[in-house]
Amino acid sequence: MKKPKSDKPPASEELVLGDKLRALREDRNLTLKEMGELTGLSFTYLSEIERGTVCPSVETIRSLAQFFDIPVSMLVNSQKTSSLPTKLQYIRKLKNLSQKELAQKAGVSPGLVAQLELGKVNASLKTVNKLAEALNVSVCYLIMDQQEIDGVMAGISPTLRNMLQDPKIQATIGSICTLDEDQLKLVLNFINMVKNPTF
Repeated sequence: MKKPKSDKPPASEELVLGDKLRALREDRNLTLKEMGELTGLSFTYLSEIERGTVCPSVETIRSLAQFFDIPVSMLVNSQKTSSLPTKLQYIRKLKNLSQKELAQKAGVSPGLVAQLELGKVNASLKTVNKLAEALNVSVCYLIMDQQEIDGVMAGISPTLRNMLQDPKIQATIGSICTLDEDQLKLVLNFINMVKNPTF
């Protein structure tokens, strides 16, 4: 007897704790060894967490969330709907790319891009990496959900919080996250010049 076809993608395709941890670590250009030294955790243990072969304690998850200065909810799976489909479609359109053009740039199928934008499938970290690179935004920007963003923004002034919720501002910040050190220094110098013009 045939099993009924499930609408749910296989668990291996979901962004789990290990995927998110790897994305955050790579976003900071840290090796496992460097992260181990900074967190006081063994780099082999961190590697096992990233590969999903061990389940870390709540205390370890809290410690990692504190290290990355993010809410614990960003690391652990939740039942809420991912914001990836909305962000992916918004940034693609902002950059005037068709689904086919984005797929070609990212090296994935146009059908997969369409399914991701409709929220019908979950993306693996490898796919999110390819899409982020093609769109020139950070992986963390694509995988962080609105509720998680709200948690990070809780301590920010109301005026700045409203500005940061503008999708155009979020896309700009996502682009800034992909700059190398020299490019970032140039942007920071420009901001400094705008804030403190010399006459």
